[in-house]
Amino acid sequence: KHKENVLVDLYLTRGLETNSDFFFRINAYDLAKAQTFMREFRSTAVGKNADVFETLVGVTKPLNYISKEKSPSLNAGLSSATYSGPAPRYVIVIPVKKNAEWWNMS
Repeated sequence: KHKENVLVDLYLTRGLETNSDFFFRINAYDLAKAQTFMREFRSTAVGKNADVFETLVGVTKPLNYISKEKSPSLNAGLSSATYSGPAPRYVIVIPVKKNAEWWNMS
């Protein structure tokens, strides 16, 4: 029912955290579609008996600065990059606030 609107990754965390057994990572282009999925999940037997103890929401949007059309050589380099070695354990996200001065830089 939701496979056209959301991609859901389910992670079992029993044994890793004392207060959780599983968590969902929901990927959607439309926040309302993700919310609909969660609302309908909460109406299932598992959802009714699950206690939500934390919710994190992140929103993505299409690329502003790099696309196949805007910079084909840079995009090709980014797309062809390969990584070796073990998978990293952590992801670090640094939020950047962009003001009018930043947007008007040339």
